[in-house]
Amino acid sequence: MYKQKLFATVLLGAGLFGSTVYAQENSKWSYDGLKGAENWGNLETNYHMCKDGVNQSPINITDTISSKLKPIIFQGRATAKNIINNGHTVQANFPLGNNIIVENNTYDLLQVHFHTPSENKIMGISYPMEAHLVHADKSGNLAVVAIMFKTGDNNKDLNNLFKEIPLHKGDSYSLSDRIIKGYDLLPQNRDYYRFNGSLTTPPCSEGVKWLVMKNTVTVSSEQINKFESAIHGNNNRPIQPKNARFILK
Repeated sequence: MYKQKLFATVLLGAGLFGSTVYAQENSKWSYDGLKGAENWGNLETNYHMCKDGVNQSPINITDTISSKLKPIIFQGRATAKNIINNGHTVQANFPLGNNIIVENNTYDLLQVHFHTPSENKIMGISYPMEAHLVHADKSGNLAVVAIMFKTGDNNKDLNNLFKEIPLHKGDSYSLSDRIIKGYDLLPQNRDYYRFNGSLTTPPCSEGVKWLVMKNTVTVSSEQINKFESAIHGNNNRPIQPKNARFILK
């Protein structure tokens, strides 16, 4: 039942249950004010993990443990179908057809969304933007591939995605007129950190496999400003305690 609820939460976020329902659900919380992150755990009964969880995300990636992590296998060339503004982020949704293989398990790509500044930190460093590629396996287990952006050259793949960025909550554009593939944003070197965590938004459900790319890609200041104009500010949850977790590299 837990995995079914967690999977339903991600499907809702992917817009697969309809944008109207999504907007109603997400009106219950915010990134600041009385509904901000420090109060999420008290806003709704089913948000209690936001304050009671012990493996919450995001985290500061430090004190990593050397391990023989197998490379993530990225496969599939399905293109994004639409891009939506859900009031908390801008998100591109994908049909089935892209997946990753991690530890002999296959996870399908559902959506990619963005946070500014980055939610996770690497060795104490915060980046101006972070992308989350959200995946789920057939049992509802989640895996998120995170990509850090550093300020630099214009990102042509992001430029393609943000060509018509939805500027208001509930706005949505079809992407049928352009080719946006699921793994175009990834850095060439795909070494990664691995740890267990949670959703970074309510209900903050745990049991999420996090795969954070060690290497960055570039984003221009203009692209960051364009994204921030769509979400009207920043949309990152504060760093959460690492507790007893191991971070493998």
